[in-house]
Amino acid sequence: MILLQNPAQYAGTIEEFIWLAVALHVLVLSLPHLKYQLLLYAWITYCVGLILDLFDDLMAIEFIPVNTFDTSLKHLGFMLVCYGLHTIIQQKRDTIAALNHEIAQRHKLEQKLKFDATHDELTGLGNRRACFEQFEPLCASSAYLYYFDLDNFKQANDRYGHHIGDQILQSVAQAMSKQFSANACFRIGGDEFVAFTQDDSLQEEGLRAALMEEVFEYGVGVSIGRTEADPSVDPDVLLHQADLGMYENKANKALRKSVR
Repeated sequence: MILLQNPAQYAGTIEEFIWLAVALHVLVLSLPHLKYQLLLYAWITYCVGLILDLFDDLMAIEFIPVNTFDTSLKHLGFMLVCYGLHTIIQQKRDTIAALNHEIAQRHKLEQKLKFDATHDELTGLGNRRACFEQFEPLCASSAYLYYFDLDNFKQANDRYGHHIGDQILQSVAQAMSKQFSANACFRIGGDEFVAFTQDDSLQEEGLRAALMEEVFEYGVGVSIGRTEADPSVDPDVLLHQADLGMYENKANKALRKSVR
């Protein structure tokens, strides 16, 4: 009634009343969702400050002694609201960062599981599964399919120990990665390897010397089979053809021995 009787005199008060109405309306709407107690109390403090400010403007005398603190309560409430919002935002950021970290860790785990499923643990080359999964595109981009089998590997493994046998396989795998693309080399069995290449200038003896350079001292050799890569031919047929070439190579040669 006071505001309506003297609208010009109480123009500032009317504005404060409107802001109080807005603040109370927001508080009522937010109550079901405000789970953070500090923010709730801060908003109530701000509204109390607005109410006391209205009493200051409307009362000719100090009706309530605490009216002197109306502005301080408004400022305190506003600061607490800002602090509460900042705390909530920081908590949400921490939650998002934790979720992103968990997603990144899960992605790394998925990548590792995928890598382990398609790669040989000892040599790091692709395994038999990876070979057949990539067989057709590799055949389409390659001229030849090579099949390798280590000679006397079992004897060297028994004589020098399994750790030397592992070193032999790793050395041969590294040498193959240098001669061929690492993505085109596969270990498909205990001492059997497959490789795809576009290079038609490879010579058998030169290739054998490169693969055996680090392991020849253990009496190990390698038999090599080769066939033309043809994506229209069944993978098992091509591997069989290269395998036959390897066995023919093994049968027609004597054990090669040489000093490093």
